[in-house]
Amino acid sequence: MQNAVDVGPPKAETKLTSSLTAALARPERWSSLAVALNMLGQLGLLFATGKWPPQPSSANTMRGIDFYPWKDFIRALIRSARTFKVENGYLPSLVSPTSFNEHIFARRFFAEIPIPSLADKLAAKDFVRARLGDEFLPVVAWIGDSVDGLFGAKLSAGRYVLKANHGCEWNLVLNLPEDFSARRTEIQQLATTWLMSRYGYDWGEWQYSVFKPKLFLEEFIDFKGAQTPDDYKFYCFRGKVCLIELDVDRFTQLRSALYTPDWKYIPVNYGEEPIHRARPGNLEDMVRVAEMIARDMEFIRVDLYSDGNSKIKFGEITSFPGNGTLHFSDLKFDRWLGSHFRKAPESNAPLSRG
Repeated sequence: MQNAVDVGPPKAETKLTSSLTAALARPERWSSLAVALNMLGQLGLLFATGKWPPQPSSANTMRGIDFYPWKDFIRALIRSARTFKVENGYLPSLVSPTSFNEHIFARRFFAEIPIPSLADKLAAKDFVRARLGDEFLPVVAWIGDSVDGLFGAKLSAGRYVLKANHGCEWNLVLNLPEDFSARRTEIQQLATTWLMSRYGYDWGEWQYSVFKPKLFLEEFIDFKGAQTPDDYKFYCFRGKVCLIELDVDRFTQLRSALYTPDWKYIPVNYGEEPIHRARPGNLEDMVRVAEMIARDMEFIRVDLYSDGNSKIKFGEITSFPGNGTLHFSDLKFDRWLGSHFRKAPESNAPLSRG
């Protein structure tokens, strides 16, 4: 951790205890006492069992424990654990995670992720460009770090999506140039809020805080006319797809479904209205693209947009889907998906629903 590279376990445990006390100092924190004590106990077990990650992390990587000061680490861990329990009904295990959500929870604090962070939506595009060229990248018409720069940009008339590179679900569909006048105040306020925000820091999504916030305008992907394109999310372990999530109408009435890599429907959801879709005509192409992006990585989720026929565009790369709070309707499925973190590469077999 920062300023603690040479600190041994006894001193680190003392710092943990004092940081926990500080985290619980405010009255509203006392409702988290049971969660906090559980998390502190688990951190102690990591030390006692020799599972505490070594210092420092590998070259060109970073972990949550490397990034956070101790007090902020404890606050983020407790807050995340409370949210996890609310969503999943139990507290996560740091020592022996079993379910997919538990693994994601633990990985946010202890797993090494590449730096520059692929959570940076612009850096992720550069990463994909290096592997696949520009073919699958949406056109980015403008990049900047100020709202004034956005309003002063020379842009062709058309439909765009305003985004920020350092957050989640920050999207604003615009028709330009008319919206720069008709919606100027809305754009000003929203974009300013994005730039001033430190998204995810307080609840463990620190990966959005290691690069400079920027705004960018992306040309709207019109695979479905004015509607948002279908979003295919590929869960990849060691470079191989083991699960596909399909999201439809994300900005209006979200519907979702889970499929095996060969497009067999999985009757599991996490609260969204289910949807059934025929097998996409370009499924093999999408899997190939996702696996080329995911090559050499233990786990990432690759998001692609497609018309289900021939067109494919890159969306984003996610290391921690749902922040560990995807409450699957079937705990057995959650555990099956989590088991892929422990399997050998050749064992990325599809789920049997027998």
